[in-house]
Amino acid sequence: MHEQNDSGRGVRIGNFSGFYGDRSDSINELLDAGVDYLTGDYLAELTMLILRKNQMAGRPAYAAGFISQLRPVLGRIAEQGVKVVCNAGGLDPLGCAQAIRELCADLGVSLTVAAISGDDLLDQLPRLIAESNDLLANLDTSASFEVPADEVLAANAYLGAWPIVRALERGADIVICPRVTDASLVIGPAAHHFGWSPGDYNRLAGALWAGHAIECGGQVTGGNYSFFHEEGPLGIPPMPVAEIFEDGTSIITKSVAETGLVSTDTLTAQLLYEVSGPLYYNPDVIGDLRTVRVTQVGDDAVRLSGAVGYAPTTTAKLSVCFEGGYRNSITIGLTGGHLEQKLEWLRTQVDQVLTHADEFDGYRWTVVGPRDPSNGGIDDATALAIITARSSKAEAVGRRAFTGAITQLGVSSIPGCYFVGPPQAERSAAVQWPALVDKTRITAVVHLPGQDDEVVEWPEVSIAQPVIPIHVPEPPRIHDATAATIDVCLGDLFGTRSGDKAGLANVGVWARDDQAYAWLLGYLTVERFRLLVPDAAGLRIDRHAIPGVHGINFVIHEFLEQGTASSTLVDSQAKGLGEYVASRKIQVPAFLLGRSAEEDPRAVSVGTLDIGQRSAITG
Repeated sequence: MHEQNDSGRGVRIGNFSGFYGDRSDSINELLDAGVDYLTGDYLAELTMLILRKNQMAGRPAYAAGFISQLRPVLGRIAEQGVKVVCNAGGLDPLGCAQAIRELCADLGVSLTVAAISGDDLLDQLPRLIAESNDLLANLDTSASFEVPADEVLAANAYLGAWPIVRALERGADIVICPRVTDASLVIGPAAHHFGWSPGDYNRLAGALWAGHAIECGGQVTGGNYSFFHEEGPLGIPPMPVAEIFEDGTSIITKSVAETGLVSTDTLTAQLLYEVSGPLYYNPDVIGDLRTVRVTQVGDDAVRLSGAVGYAPTTTAKLSVCFEGGYRNSITIGLTGGHLEQKLEWLRTQVDQVLTHADEFDGYRWTVVGPRDPSNGGIDDATALAIITARSSKAEAVGRRAFTGAITQLGVSSIPGCYFVGPPQAERSAAVQWPALVDKTRITAVVHLPGQDDEVVEWPEVSIAQPVIPIHVPEPPRIHDATAATIDVCLGDLFGTRSGDKAGLANVGVWARDDQAYAWLLGYLTVERFRLLVPDAAGLRIDRHAIPGVHGINFVIHEFLEQGTASSTLVDSQAKGLGEYVASRKIQVPAFLLGRSAEEDPRAVSVGTLDIGQRSAITG
């Protein structure tokens, strides 16, 4: 059991999908736990590209798997009076809504299904480009947009929560959204349930953080958790539930008691996931992460409180996706000793046979392993060389000129040479281009069967008011050059989590008590981070202290090149980057070792913040 909020029972919102392909049995799990709303997030930026290509091939441009997922549970949803809000609509929310209506008719279930549209700005793109290339300047690099409109595959603005609120007000049981911010799927039901107004920024910010906490499903209930080894068996972490209260505070729990974990650490990890600085931009509110308090209030129950929100800007994020040429890769096995000499010879041979290498605009060798070339089994003595190339010309990275040319070396190359799989043909790549667009160019519409379509205007806001953070002293920093030090892995003391947005990678690092955080603030500078992550050499790195959760967030620009859909990195979403940072050896004062996590009030830093959005990361 966990403590109740003074406001009484809140609205229980359970998220059943963190990505397109998440567990199909998750809805039943949440219905068993008891929720008022089910939310589902399907739309990673790469997913929009996949759906667009589906559309071009005559296949559904929405998350068709959602229809199959609904079939066995639709009767329970209707019987329990649970409402559903999800972004499975993708590029065709009206088509998705109609498919669900047909499913309802087939099953004899009576539910009102609404669709929201208005995010798709592809038709407006020629006019935006004609007005000025600077209107679509890259949000991360400030580069002008130079791509002809007819080469763009998708251009989708991030809608907010108020169209969802309006659909629910008009009686919708299921709301099918297109591209909306992930947290809006939670803000909308909470705002509707409590009757919040667009100016209730602190309450909206509280729901924003609750939405951010649960949007990735099991990632807040023990999945992707860097301190997993300190716990017992976590099994398959269950789906999360956010119980949100009228004042905007929330308690995060999970749907199944026997598996997973909800703790201040799992919450902190998720709060730092895919954020940039302390300000988290949503089209309805700007959340200030420095103000958030994370408190354990029971077994697998954590309260989020203290959220402060500010009026949103007059712009919304626009994600533009266009063809980025072609890419291909091949994996070669290297076994046993003399690895460096084998790689040197192999590189010389590959350079000789790749006759189109001058047409590459991306080329990378990644060598993984070996674990121990002298002891253990064959797996321990094996390394894999993954060779990846990208080009605007398909033939340059095709089977004949690239993968086939390399496999022809098979019996004329290094001893023990083998290839993991046959030579593959090239695959199309795409570029994700983050920009901002004025909200006046975005018109959200709510569609309900048998009713007139309704345009939902953006709420009137004032941004003349500056961001004024709560005035609390900045946490101290420990600088003691005389203290005895011990070599440890960074992850022995500090948690990490990493993620991506377009070409950005972010790494959140957090401490578990005041003293460790004071030391971390003084130690982990941008310069030292560069030493820990040599792959980031030459790239811009932003560092943001977020004392409310004892965290520091590093944002590495262009680490993922032009985004996951075209990156030559093996880990094209930077999922493992945080664990890499955790594995780096550092020297820490001996007095930090042996300390256990303690519950303590977390300080909030001060400072003047620029309210203008400067990052592709959006809440």
